Amino acid sequence: MQQFFDQILMQNTLGQWFKAAAFIVCAFVASHIVLWIIRHIIKKIVKRTPPKIDDIIVDAIEKPVAAIVMLIGTKLALQELTLSVRVNQFMSRAYVMLMILGLTWFLSRFVALLIVEYVRPTVKDKLSGKLPGKRADTQMIPAIKRSVQTIIWVFGIVIALNNSGYDVKALVAGVGIGGLALALAAKDTVTNIFGGITIFFDKPFRIGDRVRVSGYDGYIVAIGLRSFRLSTLEGTEVVIPSAVIIDNVVENVSREPSRRVILELGLTYDTTPDQMKRAIEILREIADQNPNVENNATAYFNTFADFSINISFIYFIIKGKDIFETQSEVNLAILERFNAEGLNFAFPTQSLYVEGVRGNIDVKSVKN
Repeated sequence: MQQFFDQILMQNTLGQWFKAAAFIVCAFVASHIVLWIIRHIIKKIVKRTPPKIDDIIVDAIEKPVAAIVMLIGTKLALQELTLSVRVNQFMSRAYVMLMILGLTWFLSRFVALLIVEYVRPTVKDKLSGKLPGKRADTQMIPAIKRSVQTIIWVFGIVIALNNSGYDVKALVAGVGIGGLALALAAKDTVTNIFGGITIFFDKPFRIGDRVRVSGYDGYIVAIGLRSFRLSTLEGTEVVIPSAVIIDNVVENVSREPSRRVILELGLTYDTTPDQMKRAIEILREIADQNPNVENNATAYFNTFADFSINISFIYFIIKGKDIFETQSEVNLAILERFNAEGLNFAFPTQSLYVEGVRGNIDVKSVKN
């Protein structure tokens, strides 16, 4: 039996190979034992304690610890083998790199869980409301989480390469030149991302709000980091880049306290002063009697126009009421009441005086 284990295979005895294999198997078993202990014992213990941070640490460290245990077992296995100097150097560098990447993995998971546990509820509370569709936090939080994790991984990889003996300065210089070209090509994308961040922090609108932006009028149905979607009043869906928010005026119709409506009503020139006063009274009565209109309506004799004497009627529709239905009710009431009172609406007319040989001929009320 001893002779069997003393046989040479690739510069190592079979006994050394079996020891190395035994270390790897033990490391594999140990990693699964560690996972079981964390999931079934440690998690139950930390859940009984009030602070949530220990729960987050345990969740974040679960898989990276198992990977590190497996990595340590692999390191011990390789120490049982006789390897060339070049292979030993390569394995040592790889071990250091993988250990740092394992710690980076833990930090990335930890920060992601922190964002989900603490940042997302805060954003959810600020953006909560009885609005249709998905909330903005469900659109923005994943994008922010991925961005932060990407930054952590970039720094982790750079540190791992630097500690493994690679010339990071030359790599960064090469990446810098390529990054400059990439930045120029991705300028619009970066601008859109900044626009998305502006939407997230300034909150000019929420999902479900009606807005007017860049010539479009409709309701917000989705908000992303690069763009947002608008369902127009015509029924179409428009995808608008987030950069539009930076360079354009956004009118949030849903946040108006009430809808102001201005009517210019023209009566004929044969309207008497008493009839004009009565017309103003009727308009105020109509506003007061409509339950969808605020009680601060205004009506006044405005001006003497070319073809009519005008009344300005300004009223405010209560927020949340049907705007089009209310306007229709008010206009119909005006038409009915004015007709009943004998108040005539003016239409464009003019009087022509033709001077002839036999005198003046008065031709009145000739339509344009």
